[in-house]
This record gives sequence, structure tokens and C-alpha cells, in this order.
Amino acid sequence: MQTTPMHPPMIGNSRPVSRKAVALMALAAAMPVAVNVAHADASTGGNYGATSSIAQKEIARRAALVVEADKALVLGRAAFAKKDFEEAVKQYTIAISLVPPGPALADRRHSYTGHLGDASVALAQKYRRVGKFAEARTLLESVLRRDPANFAAKKQLEYLDDPIRNNPALTYAHTQNVDRVRKHLYMGEGYYNLGKYDEADTEFKKVIQIDPYNKAARRWLEKVAATKSDYYRTAYDHTRAELLKEVDKAWEMAVPPEIPNMRPTDSQSGPTTGVQYLQQKLNNIIIPLVDFDNTTVEEALDFLRLRAREIDSEVVDSRKGLNFIIRKPSVMGAGADGDAELDPDADTPAADIGTVRIDELKLRNVPLGTVLQYICDKTRLRFKLDEHSVILLPLESLEVNDLYTRTFIVPPDFIAKLEQDSKDSGGQDDDPFGGGGGSGRELLTARAGAQELLLNNGVNFPEKAFANYIAATSTLVVHNTLANLDVIESIIEAIRGKGPRQVRIMTKFIEISQENTDELGFDWIISPFGIGSDTFIGGGTVGNGTPRLGADFPNSGVADTINVSNISTAAIRSGDFSTTRNSIDAILNNPNRTAQKGNVAPGILSLTGLFSEGQVQMVMRGLAQKKGTDLMTAPSVLARSGEKATIEVIREFIYPTEYEPPELPSSTGGGNNQNNQGGGGNAVGFPVTPATPTAFETRNTGVTLEIEPTIGENNYTIDLRFAPELVEFEGFINYGSPIQAPAADALGNPIQVTITENRIEMPVFSTRRVNTALTIYDGYTVAVGGLMREDVQNVQDKVPILGDLPLIGRLFQTKAENRIKSNLVIFVTAEIIDAAGARINPPGGGGGVMGAPSLAIPTSMSPLDGQNPLPGLPGR
Repeated sequence: MQTTPMHPPMIGNSRPVSRKAVALMALAAAMPVAVNVAHADASTGGNYGATSSIAQKEIARRAALVVEADKALVLGRAAFAKKDFEEAVKQYTIAISLVPPGPALADRRHSYTGHLGDASVALAQKYRRVGKFAEARTLLESVLRRDPANFAAKKQLEYLDDPIRNNPALTYAHTQNVDRVRKHLYMGEGYYNLGKYDEADTEFKKVIQIDPYNKAARRWLEKVAATKSDYYRTAYDHTRAELLKEVDKAWEMAVPPEIPNMRPTDSQSGPTTGVQYLQQKLNNIIIPLVDFDNTTVEEALDFLRLRAREIDSEVVDSRKGLNFIIRKPSVMGAGADGDAELDPDADTPAADIGTVRIDELKLRNVPLGTVLQYICDKTRLRFKLDEHSVILLPLESLEVNDLYTRTFIVPPDFIAKLEQDSKDSGGQDDDPFGGGGGSGRELLTARAGAQELLLNNGVNFPEKAFANYIAATSTLVVHNTLANLDVIESIIEAIRGKGPRQVRIMTKFIEISQENTDELGFDWIISPFGIGSDTFIGGGTVGNGTPRLGADFPNSGVADTINVSNISTAAIRSGDFSTTRNSIDAILNNPNRTAQKGNVAPGILSLTGLFSEGQVQMVMRGLAQKKGTDLMTAPSVLARSGEKATIEVIREFIYPTEYEPPELPSSTGGGNNQNNQGGGGNAVGFPVTPATPTAFETRNTGVTLEIEPTIGENNYTIDLRFAPELVEFEGFINYGSPIQAPAADALGNPIQVTITENRIEMPVFSTRRVNTALTIYDGYTVAVGGLMREDVQNVQDKVPILGDLPLIGRLFQTKAENRIKSNLVIFVTAEIIDAAGARINPPGGGGGVMGAPSLAIPTSMSPLDGQNPLPGLPGR
């Protein structure tokens, strides 16, 4: 433990002097001054009193300095005890500087110097440990200048120069980095224990930035990564289960919903602010009676303002009625729409249009907007709408052809919505998927300019007028007449009122097929045996019936590939011979251009009777098969209203479409047979070039979905034009024929040898496609197409006479039934969402009207749905 060294003041070699004695010595040190002053005053005989006062003040000042020095000493000793050596050196230095000069206080000054030396040596040791070698050397040298005999300072100076005790490469910055590394390691470990792995990762990376070779930080980073990896594996399992659940959920059939109420509700009654809102009020507020006779415009507007507030059906009182403003040409700059700076005559006085009189106007049950139009017609005025009010302006401004410049702040999707409005006005082809042939992909086309789109929306641009859209700042700069600027402003307000909306479309192909086959029949073999001295009985011949092979009967004694004779039931069909497959399916992937060879139904049980001269064998054949194939494909895509979107989940299938015919040599020479005798030439060896493909095409197999949705103004209907397509590769059909040549076998018998298969294969694709247009409610699912089909084949074969016998006749019959059922239904689901992916209308609400279940589409696959659980909670 660091102790505070004691350096009491000494007088010669005597014992330490007390604090009181020190004060007396301080007074004694001041006495010579007082005595000298007294002698001087006596000699002068004059100002003794004044001089004595100065001496007293000097004595008091020196005594106060001693007291302050003692206080600094006490503070220095306290700091030294706390190992705050910097503060101790500072306070000891202050104490030495406060001690007045004079021999009486020399011992005190010596004591202070000893304290300063001890503190300086301790501080130098601290500096030496942290690499502040220059600062430590300066302190030690200052101690030796004051006290050359200070042993501790000399010893520390020797240690400072010793390279064994001190690393010369050590710097203060390095020691500070060590402390920072230690702090970051502790913080990282703390974050890790709290489950804050991202913060822990950041702390350990800070360690690597300070110390690139810190193994502890690397180990911690490895541990954090392993923990995160374990979590992500769990998240993978969860995501996989969630997506598989969505696949199972997609099989759910939507319950037919109730017909939605088409009356607008409060939640879908339209905008609540802006130009559209005011226009809606002008159309909906019906004035029951208007009777103006020599009435000024201002009085007429007061009447309309009062009646509009009384008649308005708004629920909130603060939103009832409309604001009417009369704007003079001379003060047009005071308006909110900024027409002042546009009007060249803004500074010229004009008559107050509010005093213009309406000679006579009588109306009943007329919309407020119509009343305003009649007033404007009679007074040569016009009215326009801004965000909050109806403004009346002089009609003369419409007749001015001067051009003005205005800058509008527009939504980021202004050009896209303006382009959609142009399409809706009839400027584009109605077929979104029509046009060019070929299989090339359609590239993104450049959008039309703002001026062209405004022209398509009915805005005129006279000579020298222009419109520029600045995408970086979402501003539209227009130079045009005032009338056209008003039209552009109304277009912008209408687009701004729509808000960002887009449509998520999911199309589902659900195809269910099932094939059931049931068969039970019998086969009989009766070998000839005698039933009398000269009478024999046995089975019949195959004829044009179905042959049976030795493999079809157990222990028949006939090779598996040889036809069995004495069949009594050859006329009865069985297995593949009883029910036939689809013709195309029969030749798919078949190297020959004929149907593949069939097989009889498998045998279940056999019964054999042996007699002295022959045998009878019966085989029971049966089959009960059930096969189901289910297909569900659900492509989905997101698109903005009025824009075409395409999603393709495909594989490119390249196949030949043209072949060069096979090439045969013009003549071939005969060869020798195996007995080296001429004329037995084997023609197998001449070269033949089979049909070679020369042209190819590409067919996309998979799912392709093209849509173009348009959201209705009521925000809960969607006009949808879409073309989903599902293409699958079924197999190849061989249109070629083998090329054969005559040859002889080893015995000299003529045979046909296949030189080349000469395969000319063409693919077969199955396509399920819908191309239609419909209107659908938001969040609803409708079936847009489908196909139901059932193929039934019934077979009832029997042996004549024997099959008609009671009871035992069933043993000579075969009954088979094959049913193939298939049902294809195509569904479409549409949802209106905002820019964040959230539903505009409540789920299943159909725009805030009657609800209906819908097939949900997951909008996010992120495994992090919330904050990490705290330690100790489940899942950690």
C-alpha cells in the first residue's frame, strides 16, 4: 500500500518544529523589516504610523501565503494517498511556489521539496509502466535538480535506462490500446451473455481493428457466428415448415362470399382533403332554392357559404361547408396557388369583382357546382379549386395568351400514373399481351416525356410552352398559359389523391386426376386327353384372340417367350389388352412408331389337375389399382395499377425442328460369308448417315404469368387482364424409321439387319393457358376457367356357352373396368396493397364491405419477426 511520506520542517539538527513555532518563525522573519522601518521612522521623526501599517500588511500577507501553502500540502498528501500522483505533484508545486522567501521558512520549503520529490518519483514510475519514458525522464531530472542527493530519483533514472526492465518499443498509445481491447472484450462477452449477438459481434470486431492478431476476439467471433448459425438453422426449419404449410393451405377452396354492399361507407367515401374532395362536395351538395335579383357576387357567395354548411352531410362539424375566396387581378399574388407571380398585370389596379351584380338567377334543386357555374357565366368570372377553397377569378385571364412558369411538387410515381391515365383515355392498344411474335423477351421501353403525357391527358401546349419532369426532386416545371396551368394543377391533385397503390395477383392451377382399374378373370389350358377309346378333348387355338406366353402360366413346361397352345380362353381380353391407353400416351418415348406391347393381368391363383393322359390348368387373374395425380401451381406477382408485370419460372427446352434426310451410299460391294464363298456378302458394314437436325427452336417449359391490373376509383374493385400459362414436357414421338439392310446369318439364312435407328424425334408439350379479362373485388378469389373429364372403359368377356352356365360360368368370364377422372380449375386472387406491402382494405373485407375468405400469400419470408428473446426465456 502506498503511504504518504513525512517530511516535517527541521531547525538544524533539532527535533521537528510544531505548526505554532513555524508561525512564530514566519513573524520573526518579518521582524527585521519592521525594525528597519522603525529606525527609519525614528530618524525621520515623521510617518511612523503609516510605515508601520505597511509592515503589518506585509506580515499578514506572508502569513496567509504560509497558510495557503499548508492547505496545498494537505491536498497533495491526500492525492498521494489516493495514488493520484499528477494531482499530488501539482499541489506540492503550488505549495512550494506559495512559501515566502526567507531563511526562517527554509526548512518548510525543504519539506515541501521532499514531498514533491516523492510524488514526482511515484509519477515517473507510473509513466514508465505506460510507456511515457520522456515524461518520466523529465520528472526525475527535475527532482535531481532540486535535490541532487535523492536516491529514489537516481534509482528510477537507472531503471529507465535499463532495456531489460523496460521495453524500448513500448508506447503510451500501446498501453491505452491494451486497456481499450480489455474493455471491448468485456463488453462483447457481456453482450453475448445477454443474447445481443450483433452488438457482441461489433465489440469483438473493434478489438480486431485495434489488435489485428487478437486470438481471444477471433475465438469470440467464432462463437458468435456458431450461435447465429444455430439460430439460422432453426429459422430455416421454421421457414421451410411455414412455406410447406402455405402449400397445403393453397389446396383450400375459398368459401363463396356474400355479394358486397356497393354503397360507399365512411371508410371508402373518397378523399377528405384536396381538389377531389372539394369537387365531390360541389357535386353532392344540392341547393334547394336559388333566387338572386340584382345581387352582388359577394352576397351570392355569402348565401352559398351559409347554405352549404347547413346542407352538407359531413359528420364532423369542422368539415362542413366550403371556403369561397374572391380574388382581384391586382392581388392575385396573395393566393395559395401562386398565380400572382404569373400574372403580368398583377400590379395594376382592377375593379372589385365582388361588387359585380347578378341581374337575375332562379334555380331549384341544383348542385352547388352548377350554381357557381351559372354565377360565373352571368358575371364573366371563372372559378378554380385549390387544396382548401373555391376561388373566383376574372374571366379575362383566360383570354391572355402570355406564358408563365410554375413549379409543382408531384408524387414520385407521377409519370407512371400519368401514363396510365393516358392509356385509359384510349391512347394505347387494349391488348396488353399482344404484339410481336417470336420467343424473344420484351425489353423495358423508355417512358414518354411529361409534355407528351400531358398532351395525351388533354393539356394544350402552344408555341414555346414546355413541361419538364425532374425525377431527382419529384418536381414538374411547366411553362404555359394560366388556363393550362390550372388544368395541370387539377391533374396533379387528382393523381395525388390516389396515393401509392399496387396489386398482388396469385393465379392457381389445381388439377386432380385419378385412375381406378378393377379386373377379375380366368384363363384355362386343357391339354388333350382321352375320354374314350377313340375320343380326345383339349383346348382350342389362339386365332385372332390374345396369345398367352409360357411366362403367363406357372409350370407350363413352355419357354417364357413361346406362345402356349390349347388355350380355351384366348378370346378373353386381359390386362393391357382389355383397356387401352390414350393414343399419344401409347407412343410417347416409344422407339417404334407402333403401340407398345401389352401384357395380361397378373395371375393370383392357379389350379392344376393332372390326369394319366393330360392336364387341366386354371389361372385366376386379377387387378385392383388406384392411382392419383395432383398438381397445384400458384405463381404470384406484384404490379402497379395500370402497368404490365410478368413472372417466369421456366426452363428453356431446345429441340430440333428440321432434319437433313439420311444419306446412303450409291453402291455397295458384296462380301464373303463365313465360309469364304462369294455371294454371301454381308451388307452390314457400309456407312450410313442418319437424319441430322439442322434447325432448332426454344420452348419455355414451366409457369409464365402476365398481368395488367387497374384499380377502380372505389379502391375495392380491380379490372384484371391476365394470361397465365403452364407448359410441361410430356416426351418425344419418333417420326423416323430404322434403316435396314439384307444380310445372312451364320447358317446362310437371309435376315434384315438394322444399320441405324434413324430416330427423328419431336417433343410433345402439354399446355394449360387462360387469356381473359375480368373484374374482381379486393381480396376475393374467383375461378376463371377449368375442365372436368371422365373416361370410362367397361370390359365383359366370356367364353361362349361355358360362360353362360349357372354358377360355374363365372370361371369362364373376365370383367374389367377402368375409370379416369380429371378436374382442372384455375383460380385468381387479387389484393390491393400500399407501398409497404400492407392491405389497403381490411383482410377479407373487399374494400371495407362484406368480408370473404381469401387465399393468403405470404408477404415476408424473414425469419426475424421480432426481437431476440432474453436469456432464460423459452427458445434461448
